[in-house]
Amino acid sequence: MATTWFKESRYAWIGLGSLWVIGFIGALTRFSLSFFQVQISTDLQISRGFISMAWSTNLFIIAVCAPLGGWLVDRYGTKKILMLSAIMSTLGTGIVVLGHHPIVFFIGYGVISGLAGIGATASYILMFEWFRHHRAKAMALLASASSVGLAIITPIFVSEDWLTWKNAFMASFILGVCVSLPVIWLGIKAPQQKNKEKDESNHSIEVEGQGMLTRITPSPKKFIHLPIFVVVAIALFTCGINMGSVEMNLVAIHQLADVSPSMIALSMSILGIMEITGALICGYFLDRYNKLMMMSLLYGIRIIGFAFLFMHLGSSPILFAIAFGITYLSAVPGGMLVINEFAKGKGKHTGVLLLMHQGGGIVGVLIGGLSFDYFGNYQNLIVVDVIICILVALGYFGLFTTYKRNLRIQNKKVAVSEAL
Repeated sequence: MATTWFKESRYAWIGLGSLWVIGFIGALTRFSLSFFQVQISTDLQISRGFISMAWSTNLFIIAVCAPLGGWLVDRYGTKKILMLSAIMSTLGTGIVVLGHHPIVFFIGYGVISGLAGIGATASYILMFEWFRHHRAKAMALLASASSVGLAIITPIFVSEDWLTWKNAFMASFILGVCVSLPVIWLGIKAPQQKNKEKDESNHSIEVEGQGMLTRITPSPKKFIHLPIFVVVAIALFTCGINMGSVEMNLVAIHQLADVSPSMIALSMSILGIMEITGALICGYFLDRYNKLMMMSLLYGIRIIGFAFLFMHLGSSPILFAIAFGITYLSAVPGGMLVINEFAKGKGKHTGVLLLMHQGGGIVGVLIGGLSFDYFGNYQNLIVVDVIICILVALGYFGLFTTYKRNLRIQNKKVAVSEAL
């Protein structure tokens, strides 16, 4: 009998640790682009617009590769696709380090590193396969790797003047070769084929209810038409817009509202802390309570946060950081957990959903820029974020009430049949 830790197999936690290390290493390149824009622009004699174009290209390719990666995972398995993804990521950073030319930078980071997006789906599939009792918490921990990486990397590079963006890319390349590739090779096992076959042969779906499960049997061919898939897809697209809005424009929003630099710094620190704390809190509740209801509540909290940001109160930066931070890392894993109740972690479905999220991120960045160009502020951007979050919260709540009603109807039928 396999050794278990907290009701999960020992290997599940080891695998999670392996994926977490890979995500932690990946934070280096994200940090480099956001922190060293001026230095990169000077060293390579390129404009910040060129750097933004490379970033946008990277994001676009990751988005396109998400459904492709899902199809590849279903066909060739998670381990092979993770390995290919890590190779592309490492190769991309290596090209940036070794080539001191704008075109080389664009190809290395914008194109080749973007191709690493084929592995985005694999991590979710592995979480679905490995974990049963602590699935949401495991996904929250995995999502925290990038945030923790930034929290640790930033002070190191800020305190040491001699460290540059080249050092960050070099470290990413070396760690990719010496850590990421060996960790995938030795620490990741592909899902057991017998379990996959069992899941595929069982087309029934489990929906959480009040103390029991209701089993529904939809046709896999009609899965794309299920309301729940549409709601989750829109929710992840909305989450992408939210993140694109915040990551690109939050500091500018505070500056236009005459928020002091010290308050901005404090709010950004709180945002980072709440990202990690919120992921663990939301993961705990997603494991214990109805996921549809919890996701409706999550987007409700986002609505409150954006409302405070719109009002520009003296405490708005802090209140927004708390409200948005606590939901920051949980919207995507939460949506994947909801859809996994119906798709059983199929890679093609997960890939399409990740495509929606990445596409939302690109749209969020574009809306922010257009909002400022036309109106001279970001108020309309915030209004868009509030409206779409309201729609998503209502969508999740509508699904919750629908399945709760279906559960009561089925329970009555069971009670009648037993009485007879």
